[in-house]
Amino acid sequence: MERIVLKHLSGSKANQVEEFPLNHVKELVLGRDPSSTVKYDPDRDDLVGRQHARITQDPNDPSQFIISDLNSRNGTFVNRQRIAGTTRVNPGDVVQLGPGGPEFVFDLEPRPANATRPTRVAAGPMAPTMQTPATRVVGPTGGGAPPPTFPPTANAHTGPASGGVGKATVERIVSANVQQAKKSQGRTFLAVGAVVIILVVVVLGGVGGYMIWRTKSQASAEVAGLKKNLDEAKETEAASATMRAPDIVKQYGGAVVKILVSWKLVSQQGNGLVYHQYMPFQGAVRACYVRLQDGTIEPYLTYDKNQYNVGIGGMHTGSGFAVSSDGFILTNRHVAAAWETAYNFPDNANNGIILGQGPDGKIAVVGLVPQAPRNWVPAQSKQDNVRYAGRNDILDVLFPNSDRRLSAKLSAFSPRHDVALVKVDSPGSLPKVEINDNYDTIQAGEQAVVLGYPSISPPTYGIVKSQDVFNPETQALEIPDPTVTVGNIGRIYRSQEGTSGAEKTTVSVIGDSYQLQINTTGHGNSGGPVFDDHGRVVAIFFAGLRDESGTSVTFAVPIRYGRELMGVK
Repeated sequence: MERIVLKHLSGSKANQVEEFPLNHVKELVLGRDPSSTVKYDPDRDDLVGRQHARITQDPNDPSQFIISDLNSRNGTFVNRQRIAGTTRVNPGDVVQLGPGGPEFVFDLEPRPANATRPTRVAAGPMAPTMQTPATRVVGPTGGGAPPPTFPPTANAHTGPASGGVGKATVERIVSANVQQAKKSQGRTFLAVGAVVIILVVVVLGGVGGYMIWRTKSQASAEVAGLKKNLDEAKETEAASATMRAPDIVKQYGGAVVKILVSWKLVSQQGNGLVYHQYMPFQGAVRACYVRLQDGTIEPYLTYDKNQYNVGIGGMHTGSGFAVSSDGFILTNRHVAAAWETAYNFPDNANNGIILGQGPDGKIAVVGLVPQAPRNWVPAQSKQDNVRYAGRNDILDVLFPNSDRRLSAKLSAFSPRHDVALVKVDSPGSLPKVEINDNYDTIQAGEQAVVLGYPSISPPTYGIVKSQDVFNPETQALEIPDPTVTVGNIGRIYRSQEGTSGAEKTTVSVIGDSYQLQINTTGHGNSGGPVFDDHGRVVAIFFAGLRDESGTSVTFAVPIRYGRELMGVK
């Protein structure tokens, strides 16, 4: 799926990546206004306007994108150049909101084959080139100047004629021609010298300009390299920095959701809803069971809805957390696909009866069931070779500090562990957590911070006054707020099959899981994230145990099983 990717370099969103599928989002509004698609912190990002800029697809060429400044006070910059109105933005371009404001890299995934390369920012102005007029070339002569001309004179042997030119006159004419020749030759040398000087100046100016340009280019490259090293150092420092529980709640609490579920068991053969049969027996209405050939006991299932029978299904709440900005959420399998896990029978299912074939060949009571079975999985029922499946009539997701419900769909569930993936559709980008699969290196004693919505925590409601004339009723809607519980990893359980020739195989009765020394949360927190001390999710909360003395422990599924559902190796 083609999507816009924003990689934030600085500001309150530094080191975050936001993704926007193009089939849902046609424009991105950047600003501090709560309605903005890309929302900046109103206090920390005070250089950003309420609605600062907008990124849209080019209507004339959908493969191109346009960024427009929305008359912001501090301006919008693309590759450090302030834009006026609207300009094109290419994959890899750096956008900054206000001088010194937050920066991000605009990108597309996958990049189009004809994507324009990012605009290169010039290092500095080139040295001006001197233009000189074309030099006029003077044609050469034998002596470098026109030869002097002399008027004709009388032959030496001829005597002076009457009215002829005298000796003084001839000497004066010769002297004048010589002086004229010297002046002409001097002007020629002067012109040639000027041309040579101009050429030298042009050459020196070009060489000097090139040296200045090369020096500035090298300086720009060095600055870019230093900035890259600084950014990598900051990322490394941020990754190694520890986070306190309040910091984790502040940064990632918005991605932790409450899940509301109502489900029913149905027949895959199209026979409708499945019911647990009840019937009067010895003065009471009792639940009916059957004993299978392997000795296991299952509820007697029927499609008959009468006044006694009880539908197989239920209602419950759970927790989850967004793992992608386009709406994928991890939770427990027993939260999102309850028919694939052990069924919780109602209290009146105890003290039931077993129906079977009596001596006369008719259905009769052949035994008693003091307590309903604890490990019956509805989808794996073995009665009459009939396959059953579940149906979520309600699968709603509530994000914290909001009264809006988003309908979700079951995307996948793990056949190996208590993990499921659901999907919600939202027009904007959703907050998400960071994941750390440290299954191979995690150690007992490490910090564990659990977020979720345990049912023991009293809910908070918001009074919503309707503005709809067709439905004017005022409603009280739940405003969820996650509960944070802090502890540590108490023990690590790993099921390990022995290699060829090994003497033993290690099997955990609770499967691959982490035991948590956290006992103040429980039902409703199932599916919630377990964070490490760097603010990354390492596990999914899923179960708890309590002994007769009241001592309790809880358990979490390693995030590795969640990554498998996400298609991440």
